[in-house]
Parts: sequence; structure tokens; C-alpha cells
Amino acid sequence: MSEHWYDRPLRIAALQCDFEAGQTLEVADKWAAAGFNVEQLFHPMADSYSALFDIENHAEILSDYLERAQQNNLRIILYLNVHILGPTLASHWEDWAQRTVDGSCPRQYETYYTCCVNSSWRDHFFSVIDSLATFDIDGVFLDGPTVIPGGCFCPHCQARYTSRHGGDLVEGEHQSKFIGESLHDFLRESYSRFKQHKPDSIFYINLPITASQAKYLSPVAQLPYNDLVGNEGGFMFYEPPRDAYLWRSSVTVKLLEALAPDKPRVNFMAADQKPWSWYIHTPAETRLCIASTVANGANIWYGLHGASSLLDTPGGKAATGLMRFLAAHESYYVATRSAARVAVLYAYATDYQYRVSGETSDFYGETAEKSGLYSGNFTEAFHGFCDVLSRSGIPYDLTTDLDLTAGQLAGYDCLLLPTCACLSDKSVEAIREYVKNGGAIVSSHDTSLYTESGEARTDFALADVFGARYAGSVMPYKNFNYFSICSEHPLVDHIDIPLLPAPESVVDVTAAESANVLAKFHAVQPGRYVPLTEPARPAIIHNRFGSGHSLYLAGTFGEMCMNYAPPEYQQLLKNAVAYFSEKSVRLQGAIGNVEVSVRRQPKRLLIHLVNYAGLPPRPFTTIAPQCGLQLVLPDAGAIEAPRALVADQVCRYEMHGDAAVVNLPELRDYEVIVVEQP
Repeated sequence: MSEHWYDRPLRIAALQCDFEAGQTLEVADKWAAAGFNVEQLFHPMADSYSALFDIENHAEILSDYLERAQQNNLRIILYLNVHILGPTLASHWEDWAQRTVDGSCPRQYETYYTCCVNSSWRDHFFSVIDSLATFDIDGVFLDGPTVIPGGCFCPHCQARYTSRHGGDLVEGEHQSKFIGESLHDFLRESYSRFKQHKPDSIFYINLPITASQAKYLSPVAQLPYNDLVGNEGGFMFYEPPRDAYLWRSSVTVKLLEALAPDKPRVNFMAADQKPWSWYIHTPAETRLCIASTVANGANIWYGLHGASSLLDTPGGKAATGLMRFLAAHESYYVATRSAARVAVLYAYATDYQYRVSGETSDFYGETAEKSGLYSGNFTEAFHGFCDVLSRSGIPYDLTTDLDLTAGQLAGYDCLLLPTCACLSDKSVEAIREYVKNGGAIVSSHDTSLYTESGEARTDFALADVFGARYAGSVMPYKNFNYFSICSEHPLVDHIDIPLLPAPESVVDVTAAESANVLAKFHAVQPGRYVPLTEPARPAIIHNRFGSGHSLYLAGTFGEMCMNYAPPEYQQLLKNAVAYFSEKSVRLQGAIGNVEVSVRRQPKRLLIHLVNYAGLPPRPFTTIAPQCGLQLVLPDAGAIEAPRALVADQVCRYEMHGDAAVVNLPELRDYEVIVVEQP
């Protein structure tokens, strides 16, 4: 099968407005000089901070810009706004805008109306797609579509719903399905029309990937209409930076890879510190975001929301410096595959049914909602486990429950299940078969205690695997209760203090006779300053199942990792990975916060190191260099001397059997260690 042009590394630039004072064409020269090889073209058709091609007004400037881009070997993907009505289209709002159930028309960004895919705006947009047939563009990007909170109840949606389903459009499950159906029809028709004209060009959207983003239409249903998958994982911070999640970009692109491993991926990074469009990220934050994106096998989109002169700021120069490095070393970023031996499950069924606490996004807005039916928080637990792995330098992937099979899990030594409460029978059987065949799981709280649709089971569906049965209650443990280690085992090594803080929600369980209870929760204390209670119920259970292992944590351990970060919790998960996954690449000597990503090409291993040891508070302005680091590569076999690309030097190494121990140069913010395996 021949390679598409977009299977090569993409360094995508974007200028999301036009303040170029008559220098529009010169922007292509700036991108090429800065190391970019693609532009997601917006600014020549800019309508303030919106853009939608109009052949009557934009044909000449697009033709001229395409010629200038070709002179610079710069491919052009045309930006098409399909979620707001910019100033030029604003006069159509009464007919084209989405409406709430009371008939009002809310605005996005407190400025623009949201266009409805069932209105006559749809026909206008399709005419735009058709008008692109004669232009030598390399693709289109659709920024949208999106849905206002509560869904659209405009006359067009009412009429379309009645014609298809009969009756009136009212709030509820049928309305949600109708919204998903409308979005799907719009994407399918848009993709089909464009591909009819441009079969070799690329088509993609701003893909919703989390349960809170993909409320109406699952990402899997949208994948057929995306030649490349991308998400705004690099739009930061919106909220006070001190509260920002360190690994946002990394987790985003890992989830993109889990959803579409055979498609190219892109992380959209705003050059500016949100919500200030003209305030560029610090050089440190800029480099970390770009590095963590490419380290995890994704392409980078770098978007300015002000003039191109912002490239001359310290943050802009940091971005262009790294782009030039990526251009000079492009061969090391082509068609890489993850070589991680550990995975974390992103359980869509849980995230849809259980509890969602999302992050604010430029495109998706605030995405936080909660259900009071459950005692944990999947989002916090998920990010808590990922946080521990990232801080500990443990390479890991994400996998999902959308079509989970034992075969899909077979390549991993260890699977982490953070508060994965709602799991389908099919997912449960895949996990059971995986463990039976020699895999290992680390599960927390009420994992598998609910069905895919959120209905309570009488016991864990994975009770036999856990070696634990549900005793009928989940107890609140206020933040002054404890648990303690009660058995010696490598899984609890280096946890040397007598009492540890208990998670704030505890599942009452009974351990199987064959299981090993490694720790116990103490009985609930009536207050903070009272005598210590005695150990009362299992907290940590290790069980053998078939040829594999289970480590069950009977409480909201993942949530605790995210919110309180007890060092002993981190040690527990590090112990589990070391015990269950002897083949994982290990980093030694770090003070912490070095993300390790292991990628593979034929006969080549690539270990990316991203140093997040910044001096707080965020935004980081300084990264603490780390020295004396070593990489341990199990089963390395015969290798050539490893090379550090950023430091541009050969690394000393020693062989210990089949394992290689590589001495690393000083790690500043980013390094790539190349290990040739002839």
C-alpha cells in the first residue's frame, strides 16, 4: 500500500486571524523558515476569528497564496469554520443559529451564534465544499460542528425530527439520539462531497474524544470521516495555571492513538496562554507541550491567535527552534509504534454513565457534569493513575473499552483499571481472559460493579479475578482515616511507615481464602483527634488467577493519587509495574517528573524523555536539569551505541546479559535516545 503524504511527520502552522497589514502572502515564507511543512490556512479568508471560504471574495487570494506556499514546499489544508456564524454570516442568525428549548440563541465565546447543521446553513456549507474542486489544496479541516448546551430546538430541527420520527422534538433520550444522527449525517455528506472532488486530499475535524466532548456522537462513529485524528489537547490553561494537569497533551495523544492506531494523529496547540489570544506561552511551557506531543507519536499543530510577529517572542522562538529540530531529524518520527508494556483503560462506558469532570476547552467549552449515584470519580482516578506513571517515568499506553478483546491486551504485561465501575460483559470477559492467559491487572474502587448502562451488579463482575467479593456497601472514609500494611510482599516494598492515609471512599469487601491481603483499612474513626482504631477490612488484595495476577485496591486510590498524591501510593503503583512487567524500560536516577515514551521503528528503539521538573508555580519559566540518569533496556540484545539527538552525542552503555544500561547526558527539557538494533 502506497504511503499518503500525510503519513509523514506534519508540522502544522496556523494563523487564526489576519492582522498582517498587507503582508498576507509573506506568512507562508515565515512558516517555511520556521521549520513548518503544512499550513492549516485561515488568515487569507479571516472573518475576524472565524473563516469560511467564499469563492466570490476569496478565489484570487487563495490562488495567490497557494502559489506562494508551493514555492516554499508548504502544503495547504484549508480551515473551514462549521461551529459559529462569523461577522459576515451573522445577519443570517435568525434562520441559521441554534436555539434552546425556550427559543433563545446562546453565543459561543460570548460573541458568535452557533450554526445549526439542519438549517439552510447546511446547503450553504455544501456549496463551499463543492466550490473547492478547482483549487490545488491538500485538504480541509472542519472546526466543528458543535451543539449548544441542551441541544438545538430550532424550527429546522423540529421539522427534520418530525419528518423522520414523527411527533415533536422534546428534551430527553430521543432528542440526544437525534442530535447524534444529525451530526453524523452532516459529517458523512461533507466527507463524501469533498472526497468526490479531492480523493487524495485529507479531510478531518476537531474530533471529540472524551465522553464529555462526545456527548451525542461517539468518536468511533466519526472516525470514518477523519483521515487524520486531532484534538485540542494543547489548548491551555483557561483556568488558573497552578491547577492545570501536567500531562494533558500526552494523555490526549495517547487516547487518539488508542482510538485510531492506524491513522495519523495531531495535537492542536494554541501558541497563546488561554484565554488571552495575544499572550504567548513561556518558552518552557511551549517546548514541553510540543515535546510531549511528538514524543507520543503525534503531529503538532501550532496556532497563533494574533499577528505572525508573535513568532519573534521568546515563546514563539522556542516553538520555531523545536520545529527546526524536528525537521532536521524527521526520519526518527516517521511511522513509529508504541513499545510500552503497560496500559491504562479509558472506560467510555464508565465515563458516559458514572461521573464526568472534564477540562475547559476553546472548542468544547466547559465540560463538567456529575452524577450523584456513584461514590468515585472516574476522571480523577484515570488522571491520577496516569499522573503516577508519568511522574515515575513509566512508559504506558491508553486502551479503551469500545471494542476490548483479550488479543488486544495480550501485548501488555500490566493493565490498570482506575475506578472503571461500568464495564460491559464483553469487556469483563476480555479482561478475565487476559489475566487467565498471564496478564496482570491493577484495579481500584468499584471497578466492574456496574453494567455498561450503569445498573448495579450484586457483585464485582471480576470478583473471581480480584479474589474479592463485594460485601454490600461503600463507606465514606473522611480524610483522617488510615490503612496499614499487614503482609510482606514485593508489591508493598519500600512502604515503611506504619499508617497511611486512607482514600475518602472505601468498598467493603471479603477476600477469597486463596487471596493475599496485603493491607487493611482501620475501622472508621469518629473524629480526627481520637485513639487509633484497629484494622478492620481488606484494603489491598493480591490474587492469582489462571496464569496471571490481580492487585485490587478497595477504595478511591486513583482519586487520591490525583488530589493528594501520597508518595506511598506512587510507590505502590511503581512496585506493581516492576513486579508485573519486568520487560518495561526503566529510568533510574531521576528526581521525578520525567515522562518516558518508548516508540519503535524497524530495528530501532526510540526513547523520548520529557522533563516536567519545572519550578512551580505554573506557568513554568524554568526547568530543572537532571543529571546522572540511566536507562535500563531489558531484552535489548545486540545494539549499537545509543545516541542522544538533542545533545548530539553518543551515550556510554554496559550490557548485563540481554539488558543494556545506558548513561544519559544532562536532561534539560527534551531528549530522544536512539537505539539501533541491527
